[in-house]
Amino acid sequence: MKSLPSKLFAKASAKLAVSSLAISLCALSSIALLSGCGDGKEVSFNSGGMRQTSRAGKGSVPDDLKKLVYPGAIASGSQSASENDKDANDHSRYLNLSSSDSIEKVAAWYETALKAEGWNIEKNEAMGNLVTISGTLKDAEVAVNIADDSGKTSIIVNQSTSIGAIPDDEAVENFKPNKEVPATD
Repeated sequence: MKSLPSKLFAKASAKLAVSSLAISLCALSSIALLSGCGDGKEVSFNSGGMRQTSRAGKGSVPDDLKKLVYPGAIASGSQSASENDKDANDHSRYLNLSSSDSIEKVAAWYETALKAEGWNIEKNEAMGNLVTISGTLKDAEVAVNIADDSGKTSIIVNQSTSIGAIPDDEAVENFKPNKEVPATD
């Protein structure tokens, strides 16, 4: 039997996971299409109630991720998704970078940079030639994957926000089952 907060957190996590998966899949196809268009080109489309935007090259860094660009790294592309509803605040950003610096040096910079921006680091894990750093800041989550890619260091930054996905204590205490979250046994 899952508690209400567990169910709501699972629902919010699933929504973010679906958004991240959709962004990853769309990013691959969109960046492939953009590669022939040149630097700084953009393609946008609506899908599943979300506005998907892909950018290629040096000009591809979304404004809200500029502070998370490793110094000297080269941007190859980005993907973003935002809900179409004008009152919605859910969005996800995906940025692909590369550097000639070591995985260890890049990982140390990201941990320091994220903490300096106020992120609560929840995970910093090295597994062979891959380092994953993840954290939270208010309603936002960030994940940075750093990997060896044939002598270059590949950096993938994924940041997402889901406003209101996790209820406050008062909402939990006053919860009444409904269609979205039915009563438990």
